[in-house]
Amino acid sequence: MKRSLSSLITDTNVRDYEVKEININIIYESDSQARKIFDKNKLEELKSSIQKNGLLQPIIVQEIEPNKYRLIAGERRLRASKLAGLNKIPCLVKDVGERDAAILGLIENIQRERLNHIEEAMAYKEITEKFSLSPEEIGQLIGKSRAHVSNILRLTNLSEKVYGALKDQTVSMGQVRPLINLDSEIQDNILNEIISQKLSSRAVEDKVRNLNLDSYSDEEVSHYRNFFEDKTGSKVKITKNIDKYKLFLTFDSKENLDDFISKLS
Repeated sequence: MKRSLSSLITDTNVRDYEVKEININIIYESDSQARKIFDKNKLEELKSSIQKNGLLQPIIVQEIEPNKYRLIAGERRLRASKLAGLNKIPCLVKDVGERDAAILGLIENIQRERLNHIEEAMAYKEITEKFSLSPEEIGQLIGKSRAHVSNILRLTNLSEKVYGALKDQTVSMGQVRPLINLDSEIQDNILNEIISQKLSSRAVEDKVRNLNLDSYSDEEVSHYRNFFEDKTGSKVKITKNIDKYKLFLTFDSKENLDDFISKLS
């Protein structure tokens, strides 16, 4: 049974937002803001619009102490307002806890100011770890499917180096998506090839699909090989490709094969 937004955000006050003009210098950005990357050109465009028309859409804040507010949603508008030289801006003041503020900020960013996939993934990861929300619950809150949230969350498995290259737009999402299930060291090695050889998304997919990871995981494969050889009495070969394993058993005689089968029966 689906849970409602009100049941997931338990301490949300359902009264109307209080609208206030607040000095921009006492509004502080939150560490939990989902958006990490800001397009300078778009910020300049928004700054020009604000200078001409004012800030038409209030930002959302919470009062953390007298004359001190923390941003919940609208970081791009806040930054553009500062660039525009505004002293005060219209704010919707919401009395919520840390959990609800993070969730509300994520919802607003996804619905109003489209996040890139990495920002979205890191936001999902943060509220998942901090507030123990499942992909299904996050999906209900933001209007996305459980599968979408789960797939985006998988991006947090990218290595730090790959994540950095993606954030800097050195590589595209399509180029690095096939690397998600690989060890960090292997991800980094393939990343170097993607950049130096300018590999296409399809070329990376083919490379990962055909990659035999046996040489990268000798210790792990050796453990499994020794285990099965002891249990079966046969020669064993194990290969690993991404997160899939293939096991090959070779028996010297039919008798040994029959003996193995009898042990399974």
